[in-house]
Amino acid sequence: MLSSVAFAAVQDGGDEADGNEPGLMYPVNIRPAGEAALSMEAGKTADGEDVMTVIGRFYIWQKQKEEGDLLELQADNAVVWYVKGPESGGGESAPESMIGENIKAVYLSGDVVMTYGQRTVQADQIYYDFEQKKALAVNAVMRNFDVKRGIPIYVRAAKLRQLAENKFAGEDITLTSSEFYLPQVSFNASSIIIIDTTSADERTGKLSDGSYDAQMSDVRFKLEETTIFYWPFIRSNLHRPDVPLKSLRVGHDNVWGTSVETRWHLSRLLGLQETEGTDSTLSVDYFSDRGVGGGAELDYEREDYFGSLLGYVIDDHGEDRLGRHDSRKDLEPPRELRGRFLWRHRHFLPHNWQLTGEVSYLSDENFLESFYRGEYNLSKEQETLVHLKRIEDNWGLALLGKGRINDFTDELEEMPSAEFHWTGQSVFDDNFTFYSDSQVSRFRQRLASGSTSPVSEEFFTFMAQRAELDMPMSMDFAKVVPYVAGTVAYEDGSGFYTDIDGGAAGREDSIWIGEAGARVFPLPMWKVYPEVESRLWDLYGLRHIVQPHVTAIGYTESDSVAEQRDVLNVGISQRLQTKRGPVDNRRTTDWMRLDMDFTWLNNSGDSSAGADRFLWNNAFVPLANRFSTVVPPQDRRSSSIFGPRRNYFSADYMWRLSDTTAVLSDINYDMQSGVVQQLNVGFSRLRWPNLSYYIGSRYLRRIDNGLGEEGSNAFTFAASYVLDPRYTVVFSQQYDFDYGANVRSEITLVRRYHRLNYGITLRVDESMDRKAILFTIWPEGLQELGIGQKRYMGQGGPIRY
Repeated sequence: MLSSVAFAAVQDGGDEADGNEPGLMYPVNIRPAGEAALSMEAGKTADGEDVMTVIGRFYIWQKQKEEGDLLELQADNAVVWYVKGPESGGGESAPESMIGENIKAVYLSGDVVMTYGQRTVQADQIYYDFEQKKALAVNAVMRNFDVKRGIPIYVRAAKLRQLAENKFAGEDITLTSSEFYLPQVSFNASSIIIIDTTSADERTGKLSDGSYDAQMSDVRFKLEETTIFYWPFIRSNLHRPDVPLKSLRVGHDNVWGTSVETRWHLSRLLGLQETEGTDSTLSVDYFSDRGVGGGAELDYEREDYFGSLLGYVIDDHGEDRLGRHDSRKDLEPPRELRGRFLWRHRHFLPHNWQLTGEVSYLSDENFLESFYRGEYNLSKEQETLVHLKRIEDNWGLALLGKGRINDFTDELEEMPSAEFHWTGQSVFDDNFTFYSDSQVSRFRQRLASGSTSPVSEEFFTFMAQRAELDMPMSMDFAKVVPYVAGTVAYEDGSGFYTDIDGGAAGREDSIWIGEAGARVFPLPMWKVYPEVESRLWDLYGLRHIVQPHVTAIGYTESDSVAEQRDVLNVGISQRLQTKRGPVDNRRTTDWMRLDMDFTWLNNSGDSSAGADRFLWNNAFVPLANRFSTVVPPQDRRSSSIFGPRRNYFSADYMWRLSDTTAVLSDINYDMQSGVVQQLNVGFSRLRWPNLSYYIGSRYLRRIDNGLGEEGSNAFTFAASYVLDPRYTVVFSQQYDFDYGANVRSEITLVRRYHRLNYGITLRVDESMDRKAILFTIWPEGLQELGIGQKRYMGQGGPIRY
């Protein structure tokens, strides 16, 4: 960042990148800056060049672009190099009007000010060569404003040079966002060299996005006069802050002890130029109660492939705490040396083929959940596989090979699987639409080491084919899609042996399923109420939109092990829309939204089923449970992931009272038991300029499953309040009334200084039985250079929206 701003300071003379054609230079003009006349005296240098000395405050300007941007210079004294025009008659003196358009270079001194756009440079001395595009500024201070970050940028330099049209240099550089001579936060370098490597597109001739190669020496990051980071040499492309430190987090809790987690730009530490499309990171961590860890991460992207590589290892002498129950606390790792390796790569091959490879190794079962909890909860499974596919028009072919290298996990290996999908193919003169899904797989269920499960680990074959024929019809009132479909499947391992509720049934190796149904989409209906206006509710007209939909499906099967649930789903979506905003720029927005959904099933499951939902038109439940981590594999028909198991009513409601206030709610009601399965209500409010808050409640009914499940009735409150221009407090709290216990509490105090912010956070997480204190420091507008968690960086000062 330092070098990119310094580069802008010395670049302002105009060059090819500014849009001028090679060899084209706009005239340079000089005039008095006030009413006083200039004292001008002509002469010659020892080399015989014509010069003019100028004394008195003057103003020089030159047009830089056809759009009219100006380079402006002011100073008290100058030496002007010029070329005599024919009208000068060969005399040794010339008035300002005669030298103005013939100026080729200037030397300025005495309160020198150079301005170009939003950039202003003040210096003791400046030399500028208008013909050669070269410049030198001595004891320069440049001010620029970063609109994106909302902060001023000051660059101080003993010397700034433009060495060539694409090469720049500086000495004793200081970058800061503070106008004070001794700033709170600054970035310093003894020298910098920048080469502009921006290239032009061969077809259009337009310049690509800026590309630079910057080399900096003796780099220091300072808090006031104290150096907190030093590196002898850094090489950068100027697309991000130029320090090697990517992030630093400091804290203390009862699981990790005192922690210092650092992330570094690996290429900058090594003084190398990072290849475009590559981002390399070095991790170095210290946990007083666990040990020292380190690793590396590489993200890369090219035109025909992309991927990521991650490795991490730690000498862990602590214990894992994965939850608040005794069975999840104080878990001794199987070994002290723990870690992981993950590689994911995707290559785009000719003829629309795509190759994906993954390798994932974990040292033990609990490492990922303990050290990468966010990834454990939210990201995809850790797998080792090769996947080859081709998608052409409306068909796709895929081959998959998946094996297990972590012997502590239960995993279904595929050696291999082949699939073919044909979607939305018009047939019979476009009167019908055909869909087909085919799969042939060679599976093997691998059990974790030490498992006592009787499940066989022998290879077995699975085959399935589903075909569907739709007949779309348009009627006056609706679009109707009746359809028929059939499925056949074969498995020679355990076969199909469970009924629709997961109970044991007679084994069948081959089965078939028939289905027929219809999807009905009535045309949307609406009515406009232009006379509705209200300042209280911020309404300017109302439009009511109603969109119903119906899906009905019935099944028949060869045996009870393949039984599916017949489904009738009826839904209606409603919108109340209004216009808001200035009179001359009103926009349409949803004032209220209500989506309702009714679903009835035959042969529904028992009352232990949770808040399932009908999420798609195709209610067929796939036969192969390819992603199961349960042994024996769970029947998909008894899983909430694959469709509803009980008759239910659900609704989603949103009321946008204003642009700063909203009410959100959703409900799931079991119509067979007559109980509410799930109910969420939330209220969000922004009270400009100092207060924003959220109040909400989440209810999940209690399920008697023998595992101590209490359900949930949690109350959540979160608020951010600016106490005064210096202090901001952020507070969040969640309490569960069913358990009669606090879930999580967190409070953060932010102290705002001139251009520097400090934060301290106290966090108590009862769900994990963890307590932590975290410290955060960040410069205003430069969160990338902050120390601590990124969550509250940007807090402080008035709320913006």
